[in-house]
Parts: sequence; C-alpha cells; structure tokens
Amino acid sequence: MVSGNPFVSVIVPVLNGERTIQECLLSLFRMDYPPENREIVVVDNGSTDRTAEIVKQFPVRYVWEEKRGVATARNKGIEVSRGPIVAFTDADCLVITGWLQELLEGFEDDGVGIVAGEVVPYPPKTPVERYIAMCRPLHQVWDVSYPGFPWFATASLALRREVFNEIGLFDPRFNVAAENIDFGWRFFQSKKFRLIYRPKALVFHRLRGTARALFNQRKGYGYGQAVLRRKYPKAIHWSWQKELKAYADLSWTALALGKEAVDSVLNREKTQAFAFRYLDLVRKSAERIGFIRGNLWKASE
Repeated sequence: MVSGNPFVSVIVPVLNGERTIQECLLSLFRMDYPPENREIVVVDNGSTDRTAEIVKQFPVRYVWEEKRGVATARNKGIEVSRGPIVAFTDADCLVITGWLQELLEGFEDDGVGIVAGEVVPYPPKTPVERYIAMCRPLHQVWDVSYPGFPWFATASLALRREVFNEIGLFDPRFNVAAENIDFGWRFFQSKKFRLIYRPKALVFHRLRGTARALFNQRKGYGYGQAVLRRKYPKAIHWSWQKELKAYADLSWTALALGKEAVDSVLNREKTQAFAFRYLDLVRKSAERIGFIRGNLWKASE
C-alpha cells in the first residue's frame, strides 16, 4: 500500500521541444509535492534545437537517448529512474499543482497498478488547434472505458514499477505512435492489476498548431494503426472492403473540400467550413499514407 509521500520518478520524453519544454518543467516544479520525494527525468530523444540548453537550466535528471522513438525514450526513462512509482507526462503538456498528489492517492489499494489522470486540450488559438479540439478532444475517460479494448494516454499516468516486471516495457515496434495503446492492451489482458481513473489529476495538452504538424502527427497515427493490426489481427479486423471504404471516405472529403472552395470563390471569402474541410483532408490523407507506410515496412522485412 502506498502511504505518505512515496518517492516518485516523473519521466518526460522530448524531441525538439524548445517551444514547450520550459513551461512544462515550470508546471512540474510548481507541484505541491515534496521535492525531496520526487525526481524529474527528461529524456532527450535526439533534439537538434535548444531543448538541451533549456532543460539543463532546471535541476532535473537529463538523459540523452539517440535512438529515435517515443517507446525507446520512455523505456530509457524507466531504466534510469529510481522511484517505485513512475509517472509520465509529455513535453507539450502543463500539469496542475495537485497533479502528482491526485495520481498517488489512487494507489491506496495494493491491487491498483496504474492510475490515469485526465487530459484536456490547452485552450486553442489557431484554426488547426480549434479543429483538433472540435473533432477529437483528448478525454482520458473515453479511452479507459473504451468497449472491448480500453487503453490510456501517457500524458497523465502513474504506474507501479511492478507493472513493467509483469508485462514488460513499451514495445519499440511502436516507436512512431500507438505505444501507449499497445501497452494498455497488454496491461488489461494480464489482469494482474487494476486501473483507477482520477479526473482531478489534470493535464493540459497543447495541440498541433499548423497543418504540417497535424499531417505529421496523423501520419504517425496511421503507421501505429498498421503495426497494431499486425500485432493484434484478431482485435483489429482489416479487409479489402474496409480499405475501399477508407479511400471512398477520403474521396468524399476531397469532393466536399472542392465544393467549399467553389463557394469560397463565389463568396470571395474563405469560410470556416472551407478550413474544416481542408484540415479534414489533411488528417485523413496523412492517416492513409501512414497506414500504407506501416504495411509496406512489414512487407520489406
């Protein structure tokens, strides 16, 4: 049973995060948790910007992991950390002051292996951020209660170290994306521990702010989906009919964008509907490209 203020390792993987890592670390140092009972481990996954310079201004444990991949970076943090409880957040997140304490209060029962907090979008400013917040809010409660195959976001999460001993670390095959989904499925399949959801362990997640960033993110999601399909063929049934349906949906999205483009020309202004359709096409195209790439990578092995 966890009582008092146990020693906790907070792991933050980062890659070229010069725009967000400082605010992330500032939020972690504002937490109302005894500093002597926690360590903050920042795993730099090969940044080429000012990330290292910024991180080294803080009293954190800075670790370099040159092999690219979010799963590899998280595993490096687990390897070098010391706490019996390991917590995760991301470099583009801000935690509330009571975040860590809220997570730890979920470990009062020995049977609890993971405590998941809530993740909500940081107030959107750009059209892309507003689009993402509208079409897919980052609500953890939906993920942990997903019918049949629940999972969880690592942006607000704490685990007993025994969980890794039971089901292993993050799978490097998911170094592009979906490593948390795979880990979640393995956790729930093991049935060794339970998960507790603590909505007050709140994290604000910064959304992708440009169409290019959205494209790269969703391309990774598509790639991760292909890897998941290969690893769990019984859980993810994919067929040529579903493939055709995906391309049909992409075609209809392109046609809808064309219609909005014509309307915009006639009205001599770009409407909000035009921006939404454009970003819809960016997202779906990226997911298809990533999915194809993931399948081609398997074929070339």
